[in-house]
Amino acid sequence: MLQNITILIITIGLISISSCISSEKEENINDVLLAKVYNKPLYLSELDGMIPRTATPADSSLIVSAFIERWVRENLMLYEAERNVPKDLNIDKLVRDYRASLILHNYEEMLIESDLDSMISEQEILNYFNEHKTHFQLETNIMRCNFMKLDKNAPQMDKVEEWWEADSFPQLKYLTQYCDKNAIVYQLEDSIWLDVDQVEAEFPKGALSSMKEGKEFKLTEGDYKYFIRIMEIQSKNSDPPVGYIKAHATKYILHNRKLKLIEDKKEQLYQKSDRKGHIKIY
Repeated sequence: MLQNITILIITIGLISISSCISSEKEENINDVLLAKVYNKPLYLSELDGMIPRTATPADSSLIVSAFIERWVRENLMLYEAERNVPKDLNIDKLVRDYRASLILHNYEEMLIESDLDSMISEQEILNYFNEHKTHFQLETNIMRCNFMKLDKNAPQMDKVEEWWEADSFPQLKYLTQYCDKNAIVYQLEDSIWLDVDQVEAEFPKGALSSMKEGKEFKLTEGDYKYFIRIMEIQSKNSDPPVGYIKAHATKYILHNRKLKLIEDKKEQLYQKSDRKGHIKIY
């Protein structure tokens, strides 16, 4: 089988070369039948472009052989499925409906990409928060904090201490770049809320047992050095802070805008077509 496939690979190369100088009619005459399932044939030309130029003859043979085996099995399944199509199943209608849905989906995506206003104001976020905050009551304690977990022998530790203490934008930039390369784990974004359990898991057991807002400390234990600065803590069973649901609010607002954009477009098309007499309802 492998030898036969190798011969076919060579034939593919010959057909590819000859196709540059042959007519379509000549290509059909020179095509090679590879397999047949009932009355459905598989020709060599259908494999054009499937084999990478860098593939060895052995690899090419395996690729072609696998393709043929897969093609045979898929078309046997298709043949059996066609034999068992329910008499009341309107395939043509299904195909038309599916084609229409694909075209509509593609057009809606184009419409959203070109016309959707993706800018969301803080007021819109706040409005969403006020309307839905009771639906997001906290199930766990959360916190805003900065923290780092570093190998205690990490390079430039004196600079890390300096950048951490400075707590200003230029130093934060240097610290973030440093952590990207050296930190085991870190979080330096002031606006991000995390589950307290998630933060505690990164520190030695009991290290954060006396957490308070505004508290800051450094700790070296085992192979690691820890830094943490706690800005705010929110207890479970309370309403969440605005920032905690901002991502969800943004997704919700954009989704509603998309729906409205599409519905407005439908209405515009309807009104325009109706004025021009393109709509006939009998």
